[in-house]
Amino acid sequence: MWQEDPIPVIPPAIEALKKRNIRTVVDLGCGDGRNLAALADAGFNATGVDIAPTGLAHARRVIRQRAFLLRADATTLPLVDASVDAVTCFDVFGQIQDPTQLIAEARRVVHPGGLFVTNAFTLKDETYGEGTEIAPHTFAYKDTLFRYYDEDEMRTLFADWNILEMDRISWDDPPHGDFRPYPHKHDNWVVYATPRS
Repeated sequence: MWQEDPIPVIPPAIEALKKRNIRTVVDLGCGDGRNLAALADAGFNATGVDIAPTGLAHARRVIRQRAFLLRADATTLPLVDASVDAVTCFDVFGQIQDPTQLIAEARRVVHPGGLFVTNAFTLKDETYGEGTEIAPHTFAYKDTLFRYYDEDEMRTLFADWNILEMDRISWDDPPHGDFRPYPHKHDNWVVYATPRS
């Protein structure tokens, strides 16, 4: 299921981080480490956080000591308030029912003027509707939760933030082994936000 290259939202995210002279980045839900590796390769002092030991073990091989890894729940981070320049969170909103506490925790650890960058599936994603619908815009597919968002939902989630930019980006994704054994197109919201004072 894991891919080699970072997802297509990463290059513009890296450019946005560089434009703001970001030095420290915490990547929530770093999973297999491919996006974290891209952040580290771009020169950021990066830390990847994930709750799953399997993902972290894979990430350890991918990043090869270019970044720090921390096993923790993204909703209760063992980090000091306002201690990092930026928080990133890629391909996580789609796998949790309610990201409200994660967003609040990101707000706690990022310093005033810092940046939060995240992505989420739109309702136009080609995988929308696969599996069993268990809640509005939420599906159980092969024992995995997939949550999709409309624009109003995304803006509501970031009501306590200043949204600097909210883009839509689409890309063709290759098959993922037996999990999704066919090519498909992903359609994502990408949000760039700073804490509202």
